[in-house]
Parts: sequence; C-alpha cells; structure tokens
Amino acid sequence: MKRISVFILSAATLLCASCGYQIGGLTNGAMKDVQTFDVSMFENHTNYPYVAMQMTTALTDALQADGTFRLVAPSQSDCCISGKVVSVTPKSLITNPDDSYISTEIGLTVYVDYEVTDRKSGKVLKTGSVRGQGSYFNTGGGNVQAARESALSYATRIAARNVVDALTLP
Repeated sequence: MKRISVFILSAATLLCASCGYQIGGLTNGAMKDVQTFDVSMFENHTNYPYVAMQMTTALTDALQADGTFRLVAPSQSDCCISGKVVSVTPKSLITNPDDSYISTEIGLTVYVDYEVTDRKSGKVLKTGSVRGQGSYFNTGGGNVQAARESALSYATRIAARNVVDALTLP
C-alpha cells in the first residue's frame, strides 16, 4: 500500500511539474506546419551601411534563441524569410536648451519589412512590417560614432525579436 501511495504521489508531482512548459513559441495560421527556416540576406534601403547585415544576423540569432523553428541550409528548409530594412529614422529625444538646443540623446528607429515564402510552392505565407528602437547620447568627449552603431545594433535586435514574435505568437 505504501509503495502505491509513493508511486501515485511521484506521478502526480511529475505531472504537475511539467504542466504549462514549452520550448519555443506557438506557431499560428499559415506557419503551423513550418518547422525549418533559412534566412536570406536582407536588403538595405537606407544610407546606413551594414544595417542589412546587422538585421540578418539579429534575426538569425533571435530565431535560434526562440527555438520554435530550426535554421537549416536553403536546400533543406520549409520556408525562407527575407526582407528589407526600409528606413532608419533618427529623432531628437533630449535637447540642451543652454546650448542652442543641441540634441543630447538621439533615438534611432529601424523600420523593416519581411516576407516568409514556402520553398516548395513559392507561396508567400506571411508578410509584415516591424520596427525596433534604440538611442544614444551625443555628448562632448564621447565616441558618438560608436554609440550610434551600438544603438543601431540594439534597434535591429529589437526589430528581429518583433519578427520572431509575429511568426510565433497567436
């Protein structure tokens, strides 16, 4: 009797401990049968060099971190995700009124269009637009160029995460 009670208690504990956990996100609609992806190099429609490379790398990293889809070579993938960085828009967030209203904090917004295409049929399964935002400080004595590049990298990572969310969340 004691053995059966221990077994039932162990089984109940195991069942309760595993409830509600899942690796990766949920797939929705047209994406429900997709298991593998390849990511094509994004196009750059901006004046910021390397932003397409940053976006492609960030999206690859975000897909791997999410775990819903596997990244494979194009010849083995169910779908291809491609897109373009449409624009990078700077915006003054904080100005210094004592110094001719020079911007001390500048925000960067990256706008991205993406498209998911079925490799076998060539059918477009999903399209969308996302954005990501970052900011940097324009202060004297600092390396403004490095700060801008860091903010741009951060904004592309946020945009990539938003693409993955659009593909996996219901």
